[in-house]
Amino acid sequence: MTATTPSPDPEWLALGAGRVCLHWLAAGTTLVALEGSMQLEPPSRWLPDMPPTLWQPLSAGHARVLETSGWWGLHANARSGVHLRIVAPPQGARRPAWSLVWRRLMTWIQPRQISRG
Repeated sequence: MTATTPSPDPEWLALGAGRVCLHWLAAGTTLVALEGSMQLEPPSRWLPDMPPTLWQPLSAGHARVLETSGWWGLHANARSGVHLRIVAPPQGARRPAWSLVWRRLMTWIQPRQISRG
């Protein structure tokens, strides 16, 4: 597996009527619905199953900027399906590397192993 940087070109996604898919989307990603409508299911954080009332609608001609990263559930309308344009966030808009901060904190918190011999 090779690491890649997000392409500056937008990604196109089409879901047939009633189709559902999970898609990894970074914070700051813009979703633009070109045709049809859908429901966005946010990545679950603490609740095992979120009620559909927390889902976010997205219909043709509208756009939404995502505030959190994760596996988003994309649920196409049962009658029409949906055509999406997915625009990755610009490089300067990315959040700081919290994983590095988290790793350093965990290294500092963990007890040191001392060998006695």
